[in-house]
Amino acid sequence: MSNVANVLAVILILVCAATAIMDFRKSEQVVESMRKLKVPVERLPVLGGIKLLAVAGLIVGFQNIRLAEITGLCLCLYFALAVTTHTRVKDSLKETFPALVMLSLSALFVLTTVGQ
Repeated sequence: MSNVANVLAVILILVCAATAIMDFRKSEQVVESMRKLKVPVERLPVLGGIKLLAVAGLIVGFQNIRLAEITGLCLCLYFALAVTTHTRVKDSLKETFPALVMLSLSALFVLTTVGQ
């Protein structure tokens, strides 16, 4: 992978790992956000698990470029759904922005890994 892809992978790994921990701990901020988004709080462990699988895929992806690409595409889908969920409840840009940034970083990661 290129240096840019490596940097993007590390950022995605750190953010996904941190937010997965918050999902598993059911932090007050996350629970409040899920309620506002009309996502059942019981799904938090599933969302955290998805993020941890992405972390694993990105880590192994340093040695297996195809897995990195697939993981990046899955993250694009995950964060596109997150942006859609925020939009569906007419969330403010401030509330939607983190998901939009993660979608952008995931897309940039995919673009920097395709064809490597």
